[in-house]
Amino acid sequence: MTIERVAVGEERHMRRISEDKMEIVRIAGPAVLESLIAVIITTIDTKMISPLGSAAVSAVSITTQPKLIFLAAFFALGTAASVFISQALGKKDSREANAYFHSILRVTIFGSLIFGGVIALLADPIMRLCSRQQETIPISAGFFRIIMGFMIFNTVSIVVNASLRAIGKTNVTLISSVAMGAADLLFNYLLIEGNLGFPRLEVAGDAIATVAGSAASAVVGLIYLARHSDFLSLRGLFSRGESTPEIRKNIASKSGNVIFENLSTRVGFLISGIIVSTLPADATAVYFVAMILLNYSFAFGDGLQSTVTMLVGRSMGAGRADDIRKYVRWGRIVAFGIAALLSVIYILGSRFFFSRFFTDEESISLGMQYSWVAAALSILQIVRIVNIAALRGIGDVRTPRIIATICVLVLNPGTGWLLTIALGMGVWGIWISSVITQSVWFIFSYVLSDREMRKIQNPPKEGAEVPC
Repeated sequence: MTIERVAVGEERHMRRISEDKMEIVRIAGPAVLESLIAVIITTIDTKMISPLGSAAVSAVSITTQPKLIFLAAFFALGTAASVFISQALGKKDSREANAYFHSILRVTIFGSLIFGGVIALLADPIMRLCSRQQETIPISAGFFRIIMGFMIFNTVSIVVNASLRAIGKTNVTLISSVAMGAADLLFNYLLIEGNLGFPRLEVAGDAIATVAGSAASAVVGLIYLARHSDFLSLRGLFSRGESTPEIRKNIASKSGNVIFENLSTRVGFLISGIIVSTLPADATAVYFVAMILLNYSFAFGDGLQSTVTMLVGRSMGAGRADDIRKYVRWGRIVAFGIAALLSVIYILGSRFFFSRFFTDEESISLGMQYSWVAAALSILQIVRIVNIAALRGIGDVRTPRIIATICVLVLNPGTGWLLTIALGMGVWGIWISSVITQSVWFIFSYVLSDREMRKIQNPPKEGAEVPC
């Protein structure tokens, strides 16, 4: 009888492990594909712009970090929505979920309208501050003015899709991403070189296509919420009655920490970008194309991040501490496996990849060397993202902020300046500083996420509160 019970127990345990794996795959699969589509679109964008010359590629690439800095608050609101809604899902409390969702979406809409207009007016001085490549500033400013002037489509898409991921609707966000890609590529084809009778707008056409893609993504998410109100709904969006002082305080606290983290990260990357912009445009063009490889790595990490945040947050809301470590463990295993596979692909496929963008052997050879660094960074980056997702799912947004501040705002630009400018190592100095930064970030995130999970599983006897 005892042996039979053990056998039954082991069978149930194995079945539970199998179910856990399938749940991670079910949720993470569409989320990873969604992020991957976004990076594929970026790659195709760069390819479609590349015939315009290295100056155009560098001009558009330089706008990335300033754009992300100004979107930092809205990414933070999306993260806050994901944490609060996933925890409400664990408690099966749709009223609480919608209270947070509506409050955050209202702030996003009104903030985007005001903020976007101001940034569009200041596009030229912002680009002059962010770039030292004088010949590309007018192109960068024109691109930046369009995408930030119509940022409301992007910000609404960020918050709506983050909220849908928090309730496991990654299939909907995948469709949203496909719609974004289709609209972006269509308008790129029509407007960059002026096909089918449309005007030739070059880089401005790419900016309009980017806005059209964001609009398509936002519309898909909003239509789903309007038609399916099983947990989240748009009903009562502009009714402030459900937004209690406690809810507003919680949103401010959670998003404030994430905003600071995002700003620290983006300002650090911006400083690194300014350092890169001191180098000739021909040298930075290969660097920016190589960075696309890391964007692919980030896409996989980002998909896993939203999945781990959702599953850990749901487990927190339901009070299932044991499930938290289990989801994080499997998330790390999947992350390492994906990163290892990507590293092999980057190295073996480097010549093919860089020959799509450059025709001269010198640029292709340099890109092949950069691919080895991108391969190493991918492993550190993807697993680190899962560790940070675990902390956010638990409700700890303070620790990721501190780690990001140390690594990206201080360590990365500091070592980047030292190696690139002071020691004259050029672009290689930026790459080495990235390896140093990601290594430290990886170690801190791994150790501290494990520490927080131990606290939840073994709380002090005096009854310390679990972060929420």
